[in-house]
Amino acid sequence: MLLEAHLIPNPILKVLSSMALYNVRCLLMGGQACVFYGAAEFSRDSDFAILADSENLDRLRGALRELKAEVIAVPPFES
Repeated sequence: MLLEAHLIPNPILKVLSSMALYNVRCLLMGGQACVFYGAAEFSRDSDFAILADSENLDRLRGALRELKAEVIAVPPFES
């Protein structure tokens, strides 16, 4: 009996493309950064350090709307 691996597609390329499309100034961190560079990590979220000025936060909100992302931010998105 042949068993197939059902892999969960990694959304990081879509996330990074949306951040680039909206010109969000950010730094990818955490598990997804490890995966992007080839590590065998598993992560369901994307962690970013974000430049906290009002223009960048507006661009970030646009990217998050496009991604239909659930925001979990510490601290809250405020400049």
